[in-house]
Amino acid sequence: MHSRITRTWFVIITLIAFASLGPALALAQTPVAAPGAAPAGEPAGAEWTTYGGNLYNQRYSSLDQISKDTVQDLKGAWVYHTNIYSQGTSFEASPIVIDGVMYLTGPQSQVYAVDARNGQEKWKYTPNIDVLGLPLCCGQVNRGVAVGDGHVFVGQVDAKLTALNEETGDVAWSVEVDDPRAGYSETMAPVYYDGLVYIGVSGAEYEIRGHVTAYDAKTGDQVWRFYTIPGPGEFGHETWPQDNEMWKYGGGSMWQAPAIDPGLGMLYIQVGNPSPDLDGTMRAGDNLFTESIVALDLKSGEYKWHFQEVHHDIWDYDTVSPNVLFDVEMDGQTVKGLGQAGKTGWVYLLNRETGEPLIGIEEKPVPQMEEQHTSPTQPFPVGDPFVPMECPEQIGDYPMGGIFTPFGSDPVLICPGANGGSEWSTSSYSPQTEQMYVCGIHQPQIWTFKPDKLEPGTLRLGSAFITPPGGKTWGTFTAMDVKTNTIGWQNQLDQMCVGGSMATAGGLVFMGEANGNFKALDAETGDTLWQFQTGAGVNAPPITYEIDGTQYVAVASGGNFQLAFPRGDSLWVFSLDGTLGPVAAPPAPSSEVAADAYATNAVEIVDFAFKPGTIIVPPGTTVTWTNTGAQPHSATSTVSETNPVTFDSGILNPGQSYSFTFDTPGTYDYFCVPHPFMRGKVIVDPNAPAPAPKAEEQGAPQEIPEYEATPGSASPTPTT
Repeated sequence: MHSRITRTWFVIITLIAFASLGPALALAQTPVAAPGAAPAGEPAGAEWTTYGGNLYNQRYSSLDQISKDTVQDLKGAWVYHTNIYSQGTSFEASPIVIDGVMYLTGPQSQVYAVDARNGQEKWKYTPNIDVLGLPLCCGQVNRGVAVGDGHVFVGQVDAKLTALNEETGDVAWSVEVDDPRAGYSETMAPVYYDGLVYIGVSGAEYEIRGHVTAYDAKTGDQVWRFYTIPGPGEFGHETWPQDNEMWKYGGGSMWQAPAIDPGLGMLYIQVGNPSPDLDGTMRAGDNLFTESIVALDLKSGEYKWHFQEVHHDIWDYDTVSPNVLFDVEMDGQTVKGLGQAGKTGWVYLLNRETGEPLIGIEEKPVPQMEEQHTSPTQPFPVGDPFVPMECPEQIGDYPMGGIFTPFGSDPVLICPGANGGSEWSTSSYSPQTEQMYVCGIHQPQIWTFKPDKLEPGTLRLGSAFITPPGGKTWGTFTAMDVKTNTIGWQNQLDQMCVGGSMATAGGLVFMGEANGNFKALDAETGDTLWQFQTGAGVNAPPITYEIDGTQYVAVASGGNFQLAFPRGDSLWVFSLDGTLGPVAAPPAPSSEVAADAYATNAVEIVDFAFKPGTIIVPPGTTVTWTNTGAQPHSATSTVSETNPVTFDSGILNPGQSYSFTFDTPGTYDYFCVPHPFMRGKVIVDPNAPAPAPKAEEQGAPQEIPEYEATPGSASPTPTT
């Protein structure tokens, strides 16, 4: 089997030679930062100039006006409404603030430039995109922009990278990164550094071949491209089957912003799942560089090193949350470290010069399944996981398995679930505490094996997974010591934690919850020092900045599509002299799946979701779909080799219904043809209870209230 961490003597000798030249050479090779440019490893200051606060992705600020002693006086200063939210959106944007202007994105790739003092709109960019017709995996979402060379750069859900004039919002140039109809999309925030813009792609669920690309910031010309699935003759290609062309469709999305070390001249990317996502039958091997941290040369894109967190993944344990870089003293020496919070529930700590583990990561034997070509071993980091590695309680009569348990046609209850671990969430790092602050998800799920045929551009997962009736979900927010990979403190949350955090020199960590609460915690103890109700799920990472001597903290409040958290369209900005109080809380997302949650044979099609999204019925059940929305929709099955039964409602106009009788046990995935991101599932189980005529789905997307506001308008009516 391919070596887990491959090195060459040439790389080792080169690194030793470079190190012997001392820090002066590294400093000489680091470009001088222009005004407004992102700091490298230094904390963010009065401005927040790049997605991660600095190029190291630390999300740490030197500002301390808002501190442990003053944070209780924090109130809303102003609120900006995008007026863009629906059942199909997530609001996960992290703003940029440069020279008194805030640049914010909306879920459908809109860009808003507003006065960072008061929220007054300066300009707005709305791309001409048929969002509802795109094959998007995980909802409509955009995580932010990059700014440099007089341009604002946004990755669009139609797989374009667009440069806007920083002063006017006019389009300077726009390039197609790849074909959106083939499943490619852009949801990440690009990163600008030294004349180049770096951006990856989403879409591995549609059998794409992932890549990260560097573009010339002034012209949009492609400078280099690195494919996350290596082709013939490239390093790593031997980890894919040699008797087929699965590498062409092998997945490998790059969901989140990379980290950069200018001194080392390296770009650090995190690569997501292989494709088909949960079906390993046709892709024997480790499947590099999926589920890996990969270091590349900044200027050329040349491969430097990699570390794979999951070999031959069949559980959707993506490496999706951003890498974080840090320098710490270990054994009397300064170590250049990298941390990544995985969906596996572990933090992976590496030496970012070499890719070698800082603490220790052990290859251990794991359970096997020949049909799935499971890897004989998997990496187990030394230290503490931040979520349970096996389900803490029995649910129903399902057999149980811990992490890396393979699954067949009979359902198996496994923890962590397919959402992690850490799902997209940004971790923050405080040099004061030398801890990473990590969002975690506990979501027990039952898994069944369902191999799919290969069909590029079509959603293919290769399995089914769902939290069963009686399953309890919750979140964790954890301080992880980067010197020991052990827990400093941990808070358990009522809902799964997705979004991210920010640490400050004021001794604080800011984070949000799905119930609408935005919190400031003591970075040393985890104690809650302040909280504020924003009115929708706070599932985005916060930022901070300072103008005219006043420190502000900003965070998006708009919920999450993937976990069905309460939606909204608000960007809240806080200060110590703010006057706005909290608003009414949204309906709290359920954290337990009711016994009859999926027991219905009636499915409503709303704009834009199936409600319930999953149902479980006994054989012989007739299921009826009714379009209760205002748009045309369909209920159209995906076809697999094990479940060839097809159903297709055709286009259902508002008020129309369609019925189909399911006689054969199995799992049947379906989608809406006009809006491919809308997905549903029918599980036919002989042990399922008889369906009620209609049932409410626990954890279903919250109803979106009608709201009309002018962008940049005042807050919703606050309560005191």
